[in-house]
Amino acid sequence: MATAEPTRADDADPGPGAGPRIRVPAPRSGDAPSRTEDRPPSRLTAAFLTLRERLLRHPVLSITTLAGLLHIIWVFTFASSGGDLAAQDAWAEFVGRHPDSAYNLAWYGGMHPVSYSVVSPYLMSVLGVRTTMMIAGTISAGLLTLVLLRSRAVRNPLWAAFAGVLGLIANAISGRVTFGLGTMFALGAVAVVFCWPYRWRYKRWAKALAAAPLAALATMSSPVAGLFVGFVAVALFLQKRRPGAWALGLAPAAVVAVSAWLFPFSGTQPMVIGSVLLPLLLAVATFFVVPEEWKTVRLVSAVYGLAVVLVWVVSSQIGSNITRLAMLFAGTALVAVLPYTVPRSRKWYTAVLALLTFAGWIGYKTVDDIIHAAPAASWARELAPLVNELQEVGAEKGRVEVVPARSHREASALAPYVNLARGWNRQADMERNPLFYDDTLNSANYREWLKRWAVHYVVLPKDEPDPSSAQRERELVQRGMPYLKQVWGDANWQLFEVTDPAPLAEPNTVVERAEQGEMTMRVSKPGPVLIRIPYSPWLSLVDADGKKLDPPKETEASKNRPEGQRKSYDNVNGCLMETEEDTLGDKWTMLLAPRAGEYRLAAPYAFSRGTTCPEELR
Repeated sequence: MATAEPTRADDADPGPGAGPRIRVPAPRSGDAPSRTEDRPPSRLTAAFLTLRERLLRHPVLSITTLAGLLHIIWVFTFASSGGDLAAQDAWAEFVGRHPDSAYNLAWYGGMHPVSYSVVSPYLMSVLGVRTTMMIAGTISAGLLTLVLLRSRAVRNPLWAAFAGVLGLIANAISGRVTFGLGTMFALGAVAVVFCWPYRWRYKRWAKALAAAPLAALATMSSPVAGLFVGFVAVALFLQKRRPGAWALGLAPAAVVAVSAWLFPFSGTQPMVIGSVLLPLLLAVATFFVVPEEWKTVRLVSAVYGLAVVLVWVVSSQIGSNITRLAMLFAGTALVAVLPYTVPRSRKWYTAVLALLTFAGWIGYKTVDDIIHAAPAASWARELAPLVNELQEVGAEKGRVEVVPARSHREASALAPYVNLARGWNRQADMERNPLFYDDTLNSANYREWLKRWAVHYVVLPKDEPDPSSAQRERELVQRGMPYLKQVWGDANWQLFEVTDPAPLAEPNTVVERAEQGEMTMRVSKPGPVLIRIPYSPWLSLVDADGKKLDPPKETEASKNRPEGQRKSYDNVNGCLMETEEDTLGDKWTMLLAPRAGEYRLAAPYAFSRGTTCPEELR
């Protein structure tokens, strides 16, 4: 082994048989080797090299940690109480206060929590809305990295995973907690199918039993996430990989079918041409630039692009929500394909341009959400005077219309105190209140709308209104309507009383209090009572403790009658039924009151839904 120093001192005597030492001349200055190679790296370089080595040694843990740190930063910087987070906060608070209620009376007359999400409101109520987003986004990043690492075709899994982390943190900034939770379960289901241990390759039933519940949980958390799992299932089915296709596809379909049957909901999510172009462009670009061997990625891109066009052509509850898949994972696919493209080739330019489009899209959307989703400071600091005034005037006996702010903070800030005529669900708003979207709103039909929904008070916030559904309404209220009388106001709010409002329940009925989970009314005469609450099969009559009362029972004499004769019932506690559709397309709730007295309307979960009137009493 050569050494740097001489093995003997220059003035030492040579050993026996040794010749004279030949002195090597010192090298000239021009021939001297550079000493920069021998210099130790700087602290910054050394730290970077150490970090890089650890990242490569534990990639899943590293990306998961990075995602966790970014979500913590999001919580302390951009996680406001407006935008989609306002809806998440409202649902979490509702199920926290009324965990056994199947119908939320505080929004749009009534909405089922399950029609929004089966499990998300309950998890958000227990863990906290923002904590749920942190956990879901962090675990999603780890699962995505695992899938990329297990795919031997991906040559740059860390960079691809980093692109996925950017999509996940952009989703958090937009406040889509419910969708983020569904994405976590969806990635878990996909990871089971694509990362199943090789030694268990013949245990297909075990794989299905692991993947199917996760796919179901994805759909129960967010139907949109379940739809994206369905895209992967279709891609596997077209490749004749049937076990994986059934495992991922059947459970989401079953969840959607059962939810729609037990908790009916209808609505439309808008999707304009501008929302179609970018996801369609990214889907087409991904299909053409990925290698032909990446069959699953290509098929998912094709199915997704087709779905984007279909959702645009056919109105549905999905609408612009379908853009979320491209916003999350298009960057991951495009980064993963870059090593397979020849620099400056046609595919390389296509991939780079598509990647820049993706970055610009989510960057613009993220900044837009940060700017416009943050509510005005008055919603946090100056809300108490408005709430106090609403309580003093007895606004809880009818509904309150709050002209929607751009941040939609009213949906969560006021829902615990009064029942809102609207809320923050675009599908329900467009279905039940189309006049705010079709440019037909005027003084006359606004008056009709206030009567239709039994609105007793209108609140006008001073901050920026929702540009899609509140601009014209704000102008009407500010202009001054003869049927709106201002009864209070300050620097942040104006409160108007509706003259001659329609009652929540009539005839011969006084509503004593309408809350999120229960409505109490006093009936002065027996007979039918119209209640302006959209009918739900879960609506029941309950006692003072919230326990469901028995529905009408068949009399003993009726049981002994011959077959085919009309049956008779004892209606002791009262019963509920759905009214015929009126001229405006509404189907309200009808109470058949057998006596005068107090009645309580709620929607507790039970094996037998509601306190329904038998056909013979209708």
